[in-house]
Amino acid sequence: MPLMPSITLGTAISTPPAWRHWISLSIGMLCGIALSNVQATYSIAACDMSTKTCGVAVQTNNLAVGASVPYAQAGVGAVASQFETNPVYGPKGLALMKAGKTPKQALQQLLAEDGNFEGEGIQARQVALVGIDGLTAVYTGAEAQQANWAGSRCGPGYSIQGNGLAGPQVIEQMEQTYLHAAGSLAERLLAALSAGDAAGGQRSGRESSALLVKTPQGWPVDIDLRVDHATDPVGELRHLLNLEMARRQTVTAQRLVDAGQFDQAREQLDAALAKAPDWPRLWLRAARIAMQMDEPGLAMRDLDTALVRQPAWAATELNQGVYAELGQLEHFHAWIDTAQKQQTLRDADALTTHATVAERVALTRRLLEDGDAATARKLIDAIPVSTGSAAMHEVRADIALAQTDTAKAAAEIQLAVAAAPDDLRLRKKALRLKQALPKP
Repeated sequence: MPLMPSITLGTAISTPPAWRHWISLSIGMLCGIALSNVQATYSIAACDMSTKTCGVAVQTNNLAVGASVPYAQAGVGAVASQFETNPVYGPKGLALMKAGKTPKQALQQLLAEDGNFEGEGIQARQVALVGIDGLTAVYTGAEAQQANWAGSRCGPGYSIQGNGLAGPQVIEQMEQTYLHAAGSLAERLLAALSAGDAAGGQRSGRESSALLVKTPQGWPVDIDLRVDHATDPVGELRHLLNLEMARRQTVTAQRLVDAGQFDQAREQLDAALAKAPDWPRLWLRAARIAMQMDEPGLAMRDLDTALVRQPAWAATELNQGVYAELGQLEHFHAWIDTAQKQQTLRDADALTTHATVAERVALTRRLLEDGDAATARKLIDAIPVSTGSAAMHEVRADIALAQTDTAKAAAEIQLAVAAAPDDLRLRKKALRLKQALPKP
């Protein structure tokens, strides 16, 4: 006899006696666990009734799970639609709950109006709905049950479900971790997902993960983080959440500084840097805040950390007015000088073969001003002499002078005069060089 679909509410086990009766649900205290390998996904959907925040954390062995499985709306609920996902379930389930339907009623309507998306029916669905009032409803179709191990557990305000898992311990550990975790809803959801991963996760491996949290405040407080393809998607998701939490603490630090609360701001900033020590943008922002708090030493430390990781930022960042006080430091001037030279070299490397003579001449002059006559010569020598302009010949002359080749400089400046005979400045320069030549 084929497996019957499992539809459960709250935490009651419910397996209807026959396929034609799939629409009936039972209400109780434990979510159904359907024992029975095709797909592999596990998720937790939950709502924090005190903050009206709802979210979903999910991992799967397919690409970009965040684009199809998790749905949430603050003050309404959360939906996880997996195994063979029906894209209608998420938006429609939320709309039904917002209109006043219970998760049970919304689930019944979703299944009744499934529409066989991509030729798959409700037997290939696994879906969970959590309402903002704490009610839940979960359904695991017969085909999903065959993805050994498949099942679900739920309680007030949360539902955990999966298929193709290493065993029931996956969702059991997720539940225990979620119930005992501290922190925001996002942190608790991810803690649960990590526990499931540590307990064996999916039999067929892992590829992508996602964390979606919707808050009454909306953006930028909402969280929508996705790892679309990775060998350790949950680990990468944790890294992304750390970055997001660090970003928020930095924003808080800035607000505290603006309010004159420097000690509290420093606490927030240090905590943020500890969470995301490899994020150069964070160190850059920390440097600016340190300058506002009259901490030039820490600003120099933070700048150094940021620019070691992203040297391309130096030329622009170091000229910001916020660092004016650092201009008294010799080390800071050395930074600016090095940054300008490195930027010029990057510009030279990026110069294409289609660059105009004027572009090459301008960049060559920058290299020459930076004291890099050798690179300047290589760049200008790429221009055929036949296409040379007065500016090109003049910069060639300047390079020759930098390399103490007065004779070549005089010859090049004469070519510049020939290209622009009415340029009085060039004529005077040519005369000076001629006079500097050794007498025959």
